[in-house]
Amino acid sequence: MKIFSFQGWSGSGKTTLITRLIRELSSRGWRVLAVKKAAEKYHLEPEGKDSRRFLEHGAETVYLVAKKQIMKMKAIDKPEDLFKIAENDFKEHDFILIEGLAADDSNIFEVYDPGLSDELKTDTKILSAVISEFQVFDDVTYLNRDDITGIADYLERLKKS
Repeated sequence: MKIFSFQGWSGSGKTTLITRLIRELSSRGWRVLAVKKAAEKYHLEPEGKDSRRFLEHGAETVYLVAKKQIMKMKAIDKPEDLFKIAENDFKEHDFILIEGLAADDSNIFEVYDPGLSDELKTDTKILSAVISEFQVFDDVTYLNRDDITGIADYLERLKKS
């Protein structure tokens, strides 16, 4: 299991890239877990809804079940609590692709769109690569955002290292 974190400015294409990588890695037979960090004020259930009330009144875990989906909810102090809580889930997967959050041992990638900013959101010293339309920064590995096969190959190489 390897954790790959995707950072970048809002609108840079992180979600699109991750969905394409999920499809590519899954087609290669890998088990992929995806995590998306929500905005600070976002709640999985609006105030007053039953499952949120269960958590507020002390339930340790709440599952919300729909026709073809489940959502597991736990009360946490900070988003980084995910890494301890989901440790067993992580072990069952070959790749963990995370948008907007990074573990200490993550391989961190920045999805970069020069139309949004002249600067990277993440310090190049901690980046595994920048994923963009073309190479903009010389001091970090560059991957072309449209080369999903190449990016997946790169993730597989990092997984083996």
